[in-house]
Order: sequence, then structure tokens, then C-alpha cells
Amino acid sequence: MSINCFVGKRKLKCSCVSPLITSPTFIKLGQLLSTRVDVLPTEYVTELKVLQDKVPGFDGKKAVEIVETELGSSIENLFDAFDETPIAAASLGQVHLAVLKGEQVAVKVQRQGLKDLFDVDLKNLRVLAKLLDKFDPKTDGANRDWVSIYEESAKLLYEEIDYFAEGRNADRFRKNFDKVKWVKVPRVYWDRTTTRVLSMEYCPGIKISETEELARNGVNRSLLAERSGQSYLTQLFRHGFFHCDPHPGNMSVDNVDGGRLIYYDFGMMAEIKPKVKEGLVNLIFGVYEGNEKDICNALEQMGILNQNVDRITVEKVGRYFLKSFRENMQKGPPSKSDAQTKAELSERLSAIGEDLVSVGDDQPFKFPATFTFVFRAFTTLEGIGKGLSADYDLTKIAQPFLKELIDLKDGSAAESAAKNVRKALGWRKKDLAAVVQQPRKVDYIADIVHKMEQGEFRVRARVLESER
Repeated sequence: MSINCFVGKRKLKCSCVSPLITSPTFIKLGQLLSTRVDVLPTEYVTELKVLQDKVPGFDGKKAVEIVETELGSSIENLFDAFDETPIAAASLGQVHLAVLKGEQVAVKVQRQGLKDLFDVDLKNLRVLAKLLDKFDPKTDGANRDWVSIYEESAKLLYEEIDYFAEGRNADRFRKNFDKVKWVKVPRVYWDRTTTRVLSMEYCPGIKISETEELARNGVNRSLLAERSGQSYLTQLFRHGFFHCDPHPGNMSVDNVDGGRLIYYDFGMMAEIKPKVKEGLVNLIFGVYEGNEKDICNALEQMGILNQNVDRITVEKVGRYFLKSFRENMQKGPPSKSDAQTKAELSERLSAIGEDLVSVGDDQPFKFPATFTFVFRAFTTLEGIGKGLSADYDLTKIAQPFLKELIDLKDGSAAESAAKNVRKALGWRKKDLAAVVQQPRKVDYIADIVHKMEQGEFRVRARVLESER
């Protein structure tokens, strides 16, 4: 098997032997790296996406042995019935149907020796990561820290083979959606679960991408498209705990309540920390207010913008794109051709020329792995939504959520109170802003002094493109 990789205008051909492509470690690692659009060139990401998590299942009798060893009893004592033929198989394990106390259950069985394989493969990959950190020229401008990427990926891989952790994730996810009738999350049978065996409620459904089958079963596809977007935005903005990989294989639908979403596979979940969520609120509010300084502060708070960068240049570029963004929002749907749009974009980028290059040289942005999963999920959901309904528009679905976030930052009551104070005192809007921002300015000065004391403060003089 061969994988084509592109570097600049050169085309490289890498011969990959079959064992490498079918190795669970490399399949899962390749899938993780395919989400890292922030550090890998597009060509590499595209090639890594071809790695499929579909491998032949292992012998059903071996699965029975693993279940009996893990749960400490015979299969006859554990289940009323156990089907040795798997209904699904992947690189890490396979799923068998069983009957427990008269109810159908899905039993996920991990491949034998998987942790030992991970230990060996990841130990070797750590050495490779150190070499890449040393020799990667980073001529494409990406801020790659290969050891950090390795450590993040290794942590996620080990978490994915801990079925106890997956069960806890499923329980938390189900409780989060407990009051939402159109979302179904399978129950976990804890007395039949270990780190290598996971027993869950069997919840059959129609694959969310099988649109014709959905229609035949009376599912409202437009409603389902909207619900798929709503469910994910709810995970992000309300729960702060989200499914990292909501592809069609992990989501199905039944005809309950016009189309109920059923989620599977909770091995890869991520959490948005309170500080990051607060930064997200500040970011949205900064965009809403058109304040590039607030946007940069929010990006820094979220860990996306490095602290020791040329903020003047970043804010200048941000101000330009913010202006362009707001203009596009006001214009509505584009009326120009793709060629005209590309030409106009090229002209706009030329206008900020050296400033944009300077930002690239500084490598100011570093996206935590959490955000790469969010970006990939939104891309996947866009495809699912459009496949279900031509009218699918995530921006419209997101409006109530964005309003909630803006209200968290400065609700309508707070805004009215501020207006009343300004009116009573005879102040202008910028007068009140000066009072509110004064403590922030003092903190900013204190931060600069601290950086000077620590030797982290840099002074750089250069002429901005627009000032020539």
C-alpha cells in the first residue's frame, strides 16, 4: 500500500507495509493527527484521513475467553445468551450481541495484548517525536512541538482503551442529556464491565447518513439536521463536555419523537475548562463588539495566542479581518463568483502584506488539541446536516447559544443599567468604558513590569506596511 505526500511542489511517495497500516496504534495515531490542521500541512492531513478504522474481527471464541477472564466467570453464568459473531469490528475491539436478564446488550471486547502493543509502539514514537523536534525546519510557518503532540496523542490513546473511563464518559453524557427526549445514550451495565469489557444497553438505529432509509421510516430529516447541530452546540456551550468524533458511524437515529439521535462510542471525549469557556464568551463578545483588543485577550486566555508576541501587529491584522467579517455579515449571501471572491481576497491580503508575514514569523497561535476536535466535529456535522437538509445552516442554529453567551458576559439587564448610569451622570459611552477599563490597564502595566523583571519583555522596532 502506498500513501502520497506532498511537500511544496514535490510529490513524495511513501511505501507503507501492510502491518503498519493495520496496526491499531498507527491507525488511531494517524486518525488523531488527521485532526491537527493547526500543525500539519493540508496535504498530509488529507492523506492521513484515508486511514480507516475497519479491520477484520478476531475469533468469537477468543472474545468469549477475554470476557470470561475479565469478569471471572463462565459466559453461561454471565449472560443468558452470547453471540460469538461480532456485529461490528474496529482496530481496538469488536462488539457482540448478548442477552442479560432478558434484555439485549452490546458487549464491547478489547483486542488481546493491546496495551502491551501501545507501550512498545509509543515508546518508539517518543524517540521519533524528539528527532522531529530537533530536525523539523518548520518552513511552512506552523508552530509544531512534536513531543507535546506525541504526549497529547498518547494520553488520548491510553484513555480510549480504558473501558471503565469510557463507561464513566457515557454516564456523564447521558446525565447531561437526561431531560432531552430526542437524544438517547445507552446505559452502562457496570457489573459486566471492566477496563477491557464494556457492556451497554443495545440501542439499534438507522445510520444518520442513510437519508433514504430515514425517510422510509418517517423521520423528519430537516428536524433531524437541526437537532444534530443543536445537540453538539449544547455539548460545547452548555455542558462543556463533548463527543470528539461525531461521525455517522457513531450516531444513529430511531423514529421516536420525529427522529431521536442515538450516540455511540464514548472513548474519545473532551472537556472545555471553565477558563477556556470564559475565554470563549469573551471572544464572542469581542467579535460582537468589534474590539480586536478584547479578541486577542480572549485568545490569550484560551491558550491560543502566545503571550510573548507582537500584540500591535496581531491586533492590526485582527482589526482588518474583523472589519472584513462584519462587512460580510451585513452583506448577506455572496453574489460574486468564486474567481472574483478569490481575487478580492488576494487583494485584501496584499493590503496588509508585511504585517501578515510578521504575524506568521512570530508563530503567535497554538491550538490546543481540544480545539482541533471541535473544528473537525463542526466539519463533520456540516456534511451530515447538508446531507439531511439543503436548508441546514449552523449559524442560524447557533444564534440562541451565542445570545446566551453574550448575556453571560453582559446581559440585557446589565446593559440597561449601564445606559441608565451614563444618562444620569451625563457621561458618554467612552467615559464609562474608560472607568471600567482602568483596572485592566493597571493590570496590563503590572504585567509588563513583571515581564521586565523576569527578562521576558522584548522591544522590537520595525515599520508597519501601512506606515510606509
